[in-house]
Amino acid sequence: MEKLLKVLTDPVSNRILQMIRVRKKMTISDILSENTNLPRATVYRKVEKMLDVGAIEIVDSHKVRGQTENVYAIKEMYITNPETDEDSLKLVTISLMQILDQYDRYFRNGNADVNRDKLFLLNYAIPLSDKDFSAMMSDIFKIVDKYQKKKVSPDAKLKNLYLLSAPGGENNE
Repeated sequence: MEKLLKVLTDPVSNRILQMIRVRKKMTISDILSENTNLPRATVYRKVEKMLDVGAIEIVDSHKVRGQTENVYAIKEMYITNPETDEDSLKLVTISLMQILDQYDRYFRNGNADVNRDKLFLLNYAIPLSDKDFSAMMSDIFKIVDKYQKKKVSPDAKLKNLYLLSAPGGENNE
């Protein structure tokens, strides 16, 4: 569990996982072509760790100039399936602490401007059946995937968009 948490909270690994999720299948060459600033050794190391913890799997391989090139895909839609409630709570806690750390660094750097940087926090409490909730999430993923597939423009700034499904209170107890 600890290894999985490290992979999921690592920014580079997370970026690679998102790319694979959106594109369904990728090789290391594909990953490198979209992340020219990442060293090849770093990508190989991150992919090995993701394989190790079961976040991705090899779904195909082929020969390229005498070398075997693996094709990777996300192993499950939800990368983690904690064995215990304690593991689930640990994963949520670490993830929320990572987000809190990002905000802390942002506000401490002396150049914070939430309007310029378009920061927001929304909370919608929506009573939905499981079927309707799954349909809504599918629609949201399609929208986000559309923008993740776009070619990165020179004026692009990295934005983190977190989707969090939390217990609703009385109905979930």
